[in-house]
Amino acid sequence: MNVQTVRPHRPRAMLCALSVGLASLATLGTLTGCSKSASAPEADPLLEYQWHLKNTGQGVFSDQRPVPGIDLDMGTLFEEGITGKGVIVGLLDRDRANADHEDLARNMVIPHARSTSTDARSAMHATAVAAIIAAAANNGKGGRGIAPEVRILDLTADIPPGTPAPRLIDNSLGAQTPRFMPYTHSEIRRDDDALDNPAQPLIFRAAGDSFLALAPDAARALCAATTRGSGVGCISAVVDPASANPLSVTVGAVNAAGQKASYSATGSALWISGLGGEAGSQRAYRLKDETAEALGKMPRSDFAPGLVTADAPGCAQGLNQEHSSYNALDSGARSVIERNCNYTARFSGTAVAAATVTGVAALLLQVNPKLSWWDIKYLLATTARKIDPTQKKTRWNDITLDGGWTTNAAGHPFSNSYGFGLADASRAVAAARHFNPLPQPHFTAWSTSITQPLTIPYHSESEGYSTIALDDNLKCDTVQIRLKTTHKMPGNLRILLVSPAGTRSVLLPALTLLMPTPDGFVIDLAASNAFLDESAKGTWKLQVMDMLDPSSDGNATLTSWQLRVLGRPAS
Repeated sequence: MNVQTVRPHRPRAMLCALSVGLASLATLGTLTGCSKSASAPEADPLLEYQWHLKNTGQGVFSDQRPVPGIDLDMGTLFEEGITGKGVIVGLLDRDRANADHEDLARNMVIPHARSTSTDARSAMHATAVAAIIAAAANNGKGGRGIAPEVRILDLTADIPPGTPAPRLIDNSLGAQTPRFMPYTHSEIRRDDDALDNPAQPLIFRAAGDSFLALAPDAARALCAATTRGSGVGCISAVVDPASANPLSVTVGAVNAAGQKASYSATGSALWISGLGGEAGSQRAYRLKDETAEALGKMPRSDFAPGLVTADAPGCAQGLNQEHSSYNALDSGARSVIERNCNYTARFSGTAVAAATVTGVAALLLQVNPKLSWWDIKYLLATTARKIDPTQKKTRWNDITLDGGWTTNAAGHPFSNSYGFGLADASRAVAAARHFNPLPQPHFTAWSTSITQPLTIPYHSESEGYSTIALDDNLKCDTVQIRLKTTHKMPGNLRILLVSPAGTRSVLLPALTLLMPTPDGFVIDLAASNAFLDESAKGTWKLQVMDMLDPSSDGNATLTSWQLRVLGRPAS
């Protein structure tokens, strides 16, 4: 059993007393940190365990150590005073964050916004997300946020008139469904109308935790049977039409080993990845409540690092509770690290990953407040790190279900698992300092395929392509599609989009969990981000292929499809 030693935090008074005893020739006034004013900084005791900020392979609250270098590359940003000062971030979660939490209170725009929910776990989630972004620094409590001087505006609170609007919004709501939801014309129009405003808030959204199961606590058997060991996720991030909105950044999760987190949904709508961690358990502590046999049946990811952040205060709520033991920190009042249960090392998920990227974006706005929402997106994408570089294609029955890492015709690496890669704070801030603003983007008109209904082929890479020609001389940002078919079993279908330059993007892999569609499978809105900076001009090709059963719907057709591109004028 690999049990890591976690050092207990020694109270400041104890350290000062020890110094006095060992330094009999020194005066109290010369003992650094012992005689201090009330405003003097105190080290954050849990900072050393926040591998997402600085990862040296240190021991953390899990059996597996993080792989050195898998972090946000914060470098010396904090020491340089790049802390998100002057930036307001909106928080949209299932409930209110605890604005009285000792590590958050100084950074909340609206104080004392206590939860009104009966779901204590919901309030914990909002509190933990807020602290990932903006936990206070050098206050002698907990850890540190990525942008520890950001102000958090809780959007579930009653907001007084005149409160400044946020430039960034962290949206931790939403979950994947096993169907494509309708997206009305009025919703599309409303989204389009907001594109012209450079100061429009940029929304950071979680890709979803549905790679292995419908929900984190749901049985995995249905998903395992549906995906057939192919390696694709249970539900794609593309099914949520909000992920096709260019005013949002869909974020996937990476674990401490530098790979896609076990739960993180994939899809062509991903833009970037953040650090989401895994379950954060230590067997030695779990044995206090579980049998060795039960632990032996748990997945390996349960014992990989989660992220250290604020928890709902007290030992009666949140992840860290009185009568449970998961690791050296999450052991309730029994913990020798922190006995008040105000912090947890078990926070994980794509909502966590989205919060890490939101924090990085706040740093960009501090160094360059003039950045538009489209500038921020572009900077994050073009400075991201390519991780897990040997990721392979996902193939099933000799057909590619997911292309792994591909480099598009403009030279940008892209993966349906990672988007453009892992957010890199130091690189992004350096690029933001003197960034030349991008031209304002705009959409092409919707273009419709003029071909007759096309039979959906079975298991063939060469058949069933329909084309649309664009004459717009733009560089691509986001490419949106709509389509209609008569197919009744959408889980059988792989949908592929090919750019004029030949870049291939799987919009939807086969073998995902999608509900049958007796009236025919329809997508009101979906998107791919794989074509960044490619030319929109030329012929686009779409293929819808049945991968599973040629007799299930042998007369099914692709009835029609539409395409439009959000892009910038090509130079």
